[in-house]
Amino acid sequence: QPFAVDDKGVVRNTVPLSANESRRHVISVVAKDCGGRESSPVLVTISVLPRCITSWTDVSTSMTYIPGTGPQPVFPQAKFQLCSTNVCKPTKLETSLTLHTDHVGVGCDRDTYTLDSQRKMC
Repeated sequence: QPFAVDDKGVVRNTVPLSANESRRHVISVVAKDCGGRESSPVLVTISVLPRCITSWTDVSTSMTYIPGTGPQPVFPQAKFQLCSTNVCKPTKLETSLTLHTDHVGVGCDRDTYTLDSQRKMC
C-alpha cells in the first residue's frame, strides 16, 4: 500500500495517488501502546478524489461586431467547469469582462466624438 502511519497515528501517502488508478484504498491499522500491546485491527478506507481543475472552455479571444446589428452574445458556447465537491458547494459565481478595441482611440470613447467624426471612423 502507498501509505505510512507515523508513531502519532497520522496516515500519509508515500507516493502520489491517482483517482484514475484507484479511487479507494483500504488499509488495516493496528495501534500499539507504550507497553507494546496491540489493539485489534481496524480497517481504514481512503478515498482518492479526481484532480479538480476549474476552468473556462469555448471562450473565444475575439469577436466581430457590426454596428446596427443589435445585441450579440459575447460567448455563446462558453462553459465553466466547476469542481464537484460535497465539502463546499458554491452559491454564487461572479466574473468580469473587459472589452478592448483596436481601431478606437482609447477604449470605447465614441461618446466624446461628434456624429460627423463617428461616421468617418466607421
